[in-house]
Amino acid sequence: MFDFWVALGEGLWKKKDSLIPSGGTPEERSSSATVLNRVLDHLILTAIPKCNSVIDYKPNAYYVTGGYCDMSQDQSRILWLLDLVTLTHRVDCSFQLITLVSQPHQNLPVKYEKLIVPLIPKLKAHLSQHPTTESSPPVAFLCTLVKRYLQDLLGGPPGQPEAMEKNVNCRCEDCVKVNRFLWLDTAVETFRVAQHRCNHIKNQFHIAIPSGVTFTTITQGSPHTLQVTKRHETFAAGKWAAQVQKARAFLAVVGTPEGLAQIMGDRYPDVQATLAGTKPYKMGALALVAPPPGDAVGETTSTVEATTSGTQAGPVVAGVKRKAEDEDVIDLTSD
Repeated sequence: MFDFWVALGEGLWKKKDSLIPSGGTPEERSSSATVLNRVLDHLILTAIPKCNSVIDYKPNAYYVTGGYCDMSQDQSRILWLLDLVTLTHRVDCSFQLITLVSQPHQNLPVKYEKLIVPLIPKLKAHLSQHPTTESSPPVAFLCTLVKRYLQDLLGGPPGQPEAMEKNVNCRCEDCVKVNRFLWLDTAVETFRVAQHRCNHIKNQFHIAIPSGVTFTTITQGSPHTLQVTKRHETFAAGKWAAQVQKARAFLAVVGTPEGLAQIMGDRYPDVQATLAGTKPYKMGALALVAPPPGDAVGETTSTVEATTSGTQAGPVVAGVKRKAEDEDVIDLTSD
């Protein structure tokens, strides 16, 4: 039914001049516009939950009943919906699409890897077809994807971020391995080297992070093996540093620093602060509208007929109650 809902929404919008009688009274035109707005809202909010209902985004499980499912279908549906909400000037509806990446939350990394990151170049291509203001649905959706990533996948820095800021200045073969260990998401590293090289390695660790690691000498074999173990705060800092690198790679897909600043608007300084480890990113509340319950084709049709005949109809969007006379009506007399 997804294709039907979206195609119907596009068709109604393109025929809006015929659906709103030009020769009628202002009250009649306003009533017709209200009906059409409500129907479009209902169609879009009904279609959104059906965008990614066919894929199980669990690690190593991208199958549905009957065989392999191509994720490009979900990507195409997202782009189609974004085109529709842009065409019909429904910026708020673009935020509903965030459910595609926020549910189920525990599989969010898989969704970003398999669905969102490959989608972004296609989404950026669509930006050239629409106004690139902060309020345009494609920009708002892309901005929300960045916010979700920074808040839920990157998170905040560890309690002692200075542990990840230290490097070993020596560039000998052993210290190259030391530096790599400090920045990797690993807790233990071993060095099987002569005693004078062990002493050099210990000294470099003490200079870089004086209390960040512990040492154990394994005496089996010759030469002995120096085992270096990160303390909890050092390991957490290294793990977060690795996440920062992944976040920077993701943001590079989104755009250049200049392009990212345009997309994020006044939240761009918060992005920079998060990557620097100054503070965790907080999205703030999204004004999400609940989708209509079930397939309410008959309900939508009844609403149109009732209002057309002069009966006051209530809102068709579940969870939102507004008086009909106070309802914001989008001007449907022009594109």
